[in-house]
Amino acid sequence: SRGGDGKRASKSGKHARYGKNVRSPLRDERKAIFAMTELVELFRGKVDLAEPDCGIYLLEGLKPLKLQPPRLDGTNDVENDGAMSSRLLLARVIARGPKTSIYAPKTRICITTTPLCPIASFTLCNIARLPRRGTPSILDPFAGSCATLLAAAHITSVDDSSSANDSNGGGGGDEGSGCNSVAVEIAHEGYVNKQNIVQDFTTRSLHPPSEIIRGDCLSDEVRERARDAIGGGSFDVIVTDPPYGIREAMGSEDDDHDDDDRHEAGGASSYDSPLTKLFYAMGRDRDAGMPLLKVGGRLAAFVPVREGECLEDCLPNLEARVMAGLVMEGEGKEQVLSDILSRWLVCFVCVGGEER
Repeated sequence: SRGGDGKRASKSGKHARYGKNVRSPLRDERKAIFAMTELVELFRGKVDLAEPDCGIYLLEGLKPLKLQPPRLDGTNDVENDGAMSSRLLLARVIARGPKTSIYAPKTRICITTTPLCPIASFTLCNIARLPRRGTPSILDPFAGSCATLLAAAHITSVDDSSSANDSNGGGGGDEGSGCNSVAVEIAHEGYVNKQNIVQDFTTRSLHPPSEIIRGDCLSDEVRERARDAIGGGSFDVIVTDPPYGIREAMGSEDDDHDDDDRHEAGGASSYDSPLTKLFYAMGRDRDAGMPLLKVGGRLAAFVPVREGECLEDCLPNLEARVMAGLVMEGEGKEQVLSDILSRWLVCFVCVGGEER
């Protein structure tokens, strides 16, 4: 039977779970194989299913894909319009990503209530264009259980010539130089345990953070400690997943006046998002001649966007971006978390002082 919302319902009234691996009927599979007779004959010979030299996938159920370019005169073949699109795609595997399952929250020693999934952590590092050579310095100012820095350590510890330890998905700490990472987390030791975080790195043969600082990244002293941990310079990359605090008007009229005064003085308001407050703090560091991020370095972060809001309204305001010397790169990518909340992956590039 089917429930009123179109989902399959059981006699108990519960809905079936989605996202499970299912197999198509054997009859349909046989039909598909015979339909690919010419393709199978073309790729004749022995097949190594365990470690194939060439992997080819047929993807089904896609959005219609235009197969023919539009005519030069700007018109389309209306009669054959249906033949111009397809929901099938034949693709060849040219690269494989890391085995992220070994970083799943259930495998972690440091357990927190809202861990960042490993795919999101690796995506943050990739969007930030994490340097693969040398020993890049990386900061997560809202580190939590350091899921982002685990991904960064994996990426920088695996040699380009290897395939990210395909057989076991390990970090391969001896294959690369790793990264010089620093974590800043405000939560107390009982909530985010430092020793457990370090064990999450060492048990995977990865370089642990140079320092895990207990404190608020908006504190000038804490950011100075972070720079000191890498020798006193600026970071190559900042990757972070800031807290998703609910922005509400909870202050008094006096608080509003104080916030206006802070904005006029080039500071953050208590109503600003954590990422916006970080941008203002980075601006103060730049003015003091101690930038937190190198020129040309990237800051990749998730930005929460609620129902009825748009990304531009939730990004750090222009004043904060100018103060921090950061320019947004690209348009951002959305990940829907629920009916009322999405998070956007955005990236900023640090520019020179003359471009501010």
